Amino acid sequence: MSEDKIIYTCIEHAEMALDDYINEEETAPLMEKCEDEVCTYCTNKSVYKLSK
Repeated sequence: MSEDKIIYTCIEHAEMALDDYINEEETAPLMEKCEDEVCTYCTNKSVYKLSK
């Protein structure tokens, strides 16, 4: 397995982030509210943090 993967996502990219996380880690992520980061897919403010 890879290192602990973390994806920050805005509301628009949440579905894509979930798909990417599950495809790479082969498990569902812990989805926490997070408003202090930038989305991994764009420059919008993040809404969620996906991690183990």
